[in-house]
Amino acid sequence: MSRAVIDEHLRTCDPCREFVARAEMPDLVPRIAMAAEKDRAMRSFLSSPVRLALVGIAVAQLVLAVPTLLFGTDEGAPVHIAHEVGAWDLALAVGFLFAAWRPLRAVGMFPFVAALSAGLVLTAVVDIANGKTPAVLELTHVLELVGTGLVWMLTSPRPRRVLKIV
Repeated sequence: MSRAVIDEHLRTCDPCREFVARAEMPDLVPRIAMAAEKDRAMRSFLSSPVRLALVGIAVAQLVLAVPTLLFGTDEGAPVHIAHEVGAWDLALAVGFLFAAWRPLRAVGMFPFVAALSAGLVLTAVVDIANGKTPAVLELTHVLELVGTGLVWMLTSPRPRRVLKIV
Protein backbone atom coordinates (compact mmCIF):
# COMPACT_ATOMS: atom_id res chain seq x y z
CA MET A 1 0.00 0.00 0.00
CA SER A 2 1.18 3.48 -0.70
CA ARG A 3 1.66 6.03 2.04
CA ALA A 4 -1.17 8.15 0.57
CA VAL A 5 -3.66 5.27 0.92
CA ILE A 6 -2.60 4.65 4.53
CA ASP A 7 -2.85 8.37 5.39
CA GLU A 8 -6.33 8.55 3.84
CA HIS A 9 -7.47 5.50 5.82
CA LEU A 10 -6.13 6.99 9.07
CA ARG A 11 -8.11 10.18 8.46
CA THR A 12 -11.35 8.21 8.41
CA CYS A 13 -10.72 5.29 10.83
CA ASP A 14 -10.68 6.16 14.54
CA PRO A 15 -9.51 2.73 15.82
CA CYS A 16 -6.53 2.68 13.43
CA ARG A 17 -5.64 6.30 14.26
CA GLU A 18 -5.68 5.41 18.00
CA PHE A 19 -3.52 2.34 17.33
CA VAL A 20 -0.93 4.43 15.46
CA ALA A 21 -0.89 7.05 18.23
CA ARG A 22 -0.24 4.36 20.87
CA ALA A 23 2.33 2.58 18.69
CA GLU A 24 4.46 5.67 18.04
CA MET A 25 7.52 5.83 20.25
CA PRO A 26 9.29 9.00 21.25
CA ASP A 27 12.53 9.69 19.41
CA LEU A 28 15.15 8.92 22.05
CA VAL A 29 18.12 9.12 19.69
CA PRO A 30 19.13 12.70 20.59
CA ARG A 31 18.99 12.00 24.35
CA ILE A 32 20.90 8.74 24.02
CA ALA A 33 23.52 10.35 21.76
CA MET A 34 24.00 13.23 24.21
CA ALA A 35 24.42 10.86 27.16
CA ALA A 36 26.89 8.74 25.20
CA GLU A 37 28.91 11.83 24.25
CA LYS A 38 29.10 12.99 27.88
CA ASP A 39 30.21 9.52 28.93
CA ARG A 40 32.84 9.41 26.15
CA ALA A 41 34.14 12.86 27.06
CA MET A 42 34.52 11.91 30.74
CA ARG A 43 36.27 8.64 29.89
CA SER A 44 38.53 10.50 27.47
CA PHE A 45 39.42 13.06 30.13
CA LEU A 46 40.11 10.47 32.82
CA SER A 47 42.18 8.36 30.44
CA SER A 48 44.44 11.21 29.35
CA PRO A 49 47.53 11.45 31.54
CA VAL A 50 48.52 14.75 29.91
CA ARG A 51 45.21 16.38 30.82
CA LEU A 52 45.25 14.99 34.35
CA ALA A 53 48.83 16.18 34.84
CA LEU A 54 47.85 19.63 33.58
CA VAL A 55 45.04 19.76 36.15
CA GLY A 56 47.59 18.89 38.84
CA ILE A 57 49.94 21.64 37.66
CA ALA A 58 47.03 24.11 37.56
CA VAL A 59 46.00 23.28 41.13
CA ALA A 60 49.59 23.66 42.37
CA GLN A 61 49.88 26.97 40.49
CA LEU A 62 46.62 28.12 42.07
CA VAL A 63 47.80 27.17 45.57
CA LEU A 64 50.91 29.31 45.05
CA ALA A 65 48.94 32.21 43.53
CA VAL A 66 46.29 32.68 46.20
CA PRO A 67 48.51 33.86 49.11
CA THR A 68 50.36 36.28 46.84
CA LEU A 69 47.12 37.59 45.40
CA LEU A 70 45.27 37.91 48.70
CA PHE A 71 48.02 38.92 51.12
CA GLY A 72 50.38 40.78 48.80
CA THR A 73 53.52 38.99 49.89
CA ASP A 74 56.08 37.88 47.33
CA GLU A 75 59.66 37.69 48.54
CA GLY A 76 59.88 41.33 49.57
CA ALA A 77 58.18 42.83 46.52
CA PRO A 78 55.94 45.86 47.08
CA VAL A 79 52.32 44.92 47.78
CA HIS A 80 51.03 46.22 44.44
CA ILE A 81 53.64 44.24 42.49
CA ALA A 82 52.91 41.13 44.58
CA HIS A 83 49.19 41.47 43.82
CA GLU A 84 49.94 41.73 40.10
CA VAL A 85 52.20 38.66 40.24
CA GLY A 86 49.44 36.78 42.05
CA ALA A 87 46.94 37.81 39.39
CA TRP A 88 49.25 36.55 36.62
CA ASP A 89 49.76 33.26 38.47
CA LEU A 90 46.01 32.92 38.96
CA ALA A 91 45.39 33.59 35.26
CA LEU A 92 47.98 30.99 34.30
CA ALA A 93 46.36 28.42 36.60
CA VAL A 94 42.94 29.12 35.09
CA GLY A 95 44.45 28.85 31.61
CA PHE A 96 45.97 25.47 32.44
CA LEU A 97 42.62 24.25 33.80
CA PHE A 98 40.81 25.47 30.71
CA ALA A 99 43.31 23.78 28.40
CA ALA A 100 42.87 20.51 30.32
CA TRP A 101 39.09 20.83 30.07
CA ARG A 102 38.98 21.90 26.41
CA PRO A 103 42.23 20.71 24.79
CA LEU A 104 41.28 21.96 21.33
CA ARG A 105 41.41 25.49 22.77
CA ALA A 106 45.00 24.94 23.93
CA VAL A 107 46.24 25.83 20.45
CA GLY A 108 45.10 29.42 20.86
CA MET A 109 46.56 29.90 24.31
CA PHE A 110 49.88 28.15 23.72
CA PRO A 111 51.75 31.22 22.36
CA PHE A 112 50.70 33.29 25.38
CA VAL A 113 51.54 30.59 27.92
CA ALA A 114 54.90 29.91 26.23
CA ALA A 115 55.82 33.60 26.11
CA LEU A 116 54.84 34.16 29.75
CA SER A 117 56.72 31.09 30.96
CA ALA A 118 59.79 31.90 28.89
CA GLY A 119 59.83 35.45 30.22
CA LEU A 120 59.51 34.31 33.81
CA VAL A 121 62.23 31.70 33.46
CA LEU A 122 64.56 34.10 31.66
CA THR A 123 64.19 36.78 34.34
CA ALA A 124 64.65 34.14 37.05
CA VAL A 125 67.90 32.98 35.45
CA VAL A 126 69.14 36.57 35.17
CA ASP A 127 68.20 37.32 38.79
CA ILE A 128 69.92 34.15 40.03
CA ALA A 129 73.04 34.90 37.96
CA ASN A 130 73.19 38.45 39.36
CA GLY A 131 72.73 37.22 42.93
CA LYS A 132 69.40 39.01 43.39
CA THR A 133 67.52 35.88 44.42
CA PRO A 134 68.45 32.39 45.58
CA ALA A 135 67.77 29.62 43.09
CA VAL A 136 65.52 27.75 45.51
CA LEU A 137 63.00 30.62 45.47
CA GLU A 138 62.75 30.39 41.69
CA LEU A 139 61.83 26.70 41.64
CA THR A 140 58.16 27.64 41.34
CA HIS A 141 58.86 28.45 37.69
CA VAL A 142 59.29 24.72 37.10
CA LEU A 143 55.48 24.47 37.39
CA GLU A 144 55.09 27.00 34.60
CA LEU A 145 57.56 25.17 32.39
CA VAL A 146 55.95 21.80 32.95
CA GLY A 147 52.48 23.28 32.40
CA THR A 148 53.65 24.91 29.18
CA GLY A 149 55.08 21.59 28.01
CA LEU A 150 51.78 19.86 28.75
CA VAL A 151 49.82 22.54 26.87
CA TRP A 152 52.21 22.04 23.96
CA MET A 153 51.53 18.31 24.07
CA LEU A 154 47.78 19.00 23.86
CA THR A 155 48.28 21.16 20.77
CA SER A 156 49.95 18.39 18.81
CA PRO A 157 47.84 16.89 16.02
CA ARG A 158 49.31 13.47 16.75
CA PRO A 159 49.93 11.78 20.07
CA ARG A 160 53.35 12.34 21.57
CA ARG A 161 55.13 9.75 23.61
CA VAL A 162 55.57 10.76 27.21
CA LEU A 163 58.95 9.85 28.66
CA LYS A 164 58.68 7.63 31.68
CA ILE A 165 61.03 8.54 34.49
CA VAL A 166 62.01 5.43 36.40
